[in-house]
Amino acid sequence: MNIDQFISKLETSDAYRNNGEVRKLVDESRQTLIDLAHGNDGDAFKAELMKFNDRLDECLSPKAFVPISPEVEKLAEKLKLREQYSENRGTLDHFGFIDENGGVVVGDALLPTYEQVIGTFTPSQLELAATFQEPTLLLVPKTSFAAKVAAIDAHRTMEGQMETDVGSIFSVADSDSNRIAGWRAVIVNGKRDWDYDWGAEDKEMHFNEEMSRRKALLRPGEKDIDRDSYAMLMMKGIQKGDPIDQNGFTIFPDDPAVSFEYFPSGEWTQAEDEDPPGPRVGFFGQSHQFFWEGGRFRSSVGGDVLLNAVESSEASLETYTVEVDYDLSLEEAIKAGKYDHVGTDFTLDKYPSVQKGKGPVEMFFVKVEKQLVTDEVVMELEKRGLRPATVPELLALGAAKPELQRESQIMIIGSLGPEGVILIPYLGEEDGRRFLDKTWVTPDRRWDSARRFLAVRK
Repeated sequence: MNIDQFISKLETSDAYRNNGEVRKLVDESRQTLIDLAHGNDGDAFKAELMKFNDRLDECLSPKAFVPISPEVEKLAEKLKLREQYSENRGTLDHFGFIDENGGVVVGDALLPTYEQVIGTFTPSQLELAATFQEPTLLLVPKTSFAAKVAAIDAHRTMEGQMETDVGSIFSVADSDSNRIAGWRAVIVNGKRDWDYDWGAEDKEMHFNEEMSRRKALLRPGEKDIDRDSYAMLMMKGIQKGDPIDQNGFTIFPDDPAVSFEYFPSGEWTQAEDEDPPGPRVGFFGQSHQFFWEGGRFRSSVGGDVLLNAVESSEASLETYTVEVDYDLSLEEAIKAGKYDHVGTDFTLDKYPSVQKGKGPVEMFFVKVEKQLVTDEVVMELEKRGLRPATVPELLALGAAKPELQRESQIMIIGSLGPEGVILIPYLGEEDGRRFLDKTWVTPDRRWDSARRFLAVRK
């Protein structure tokens, strides 16, 4: 089978039709593979094909591959969920949950793919969402509510926007971490404002009775929006310059903070009591007697599946904080480690340091779960918001935590040696002797979980 037949077969496969990551890989790699196959450099073609096959295996792994039924795919297309997924990425980037490439901070749950997201919805949920006034997809990070409020306040983009006003009622049941422990996908009624028709007789109804009536009217699979989804919907509006609930407020009837006297709500409001006054997001505890004065319910579906869950940011990676003196000479830094053996040719010209000063540095051990080539290890670090540690940082760790290298080898990756060949210094142990050495590798060398890569925040 030649390369043209190979690509053609892939393009007619179920994997290509149902897995967006496979489609993207094939579409991006097609022309390069064809050009190399018809060229004169057979070795380059073999190397590129091997890299392509490795990436294809990753796309087809159970974690990445989410089979989507034709019915769900058709309904998702009708709701324009792919376009909305891209818009969500823009909002999450704007408010600091991910970077522009979809990467997250070290220890946070990775952003789910589009296929993972729509794979959490059933056809009946999508059909129900299609009846909303403005079906709006939201990617909701599993963090504390306080972390979402902090994101709003750290990225105020509306003219004159003031800090969010959060009532004490919202301190109830806010126990999640400030780090992202997973992601939920929901579709909500994202219409900015509308008059909720309570009816004249409803104004005399007690709050609890009205809430009971609301629950009775909910269709199977339909829920009311919660505080976390609402915060993300508000961020989406702020980013577009058109916040939701400018004329009224949304009620959270299922919130654990609902009490005998008050119910939690959210809105875009004017801080008239401030000097000067200005607009802001408000999360308030409203008195039961005012629930019909501008109050409304927002429906939602989904959110039942936690995607890419991590146990905790602390449990996901080994973390150490070490004092690093970037002004030490290479000889001084090596001497401080008191190694039993040091490999030859560790000279300053091969390991120049552009960093200056002294201070604490948070360091992380990253172990790959499957075999990856050198470039893929670097990409794995980048997805987590990390960069490879430098030689001064590796040596500082060796001096401060000498026993760590006895557990398994500690390596730094991505340091360029002479003529662009990647040179990897590492710490290890042999026959009870601690050593500092190095190894020459090519960008396509494969690495496994037997080694730990030292990294720091970008």
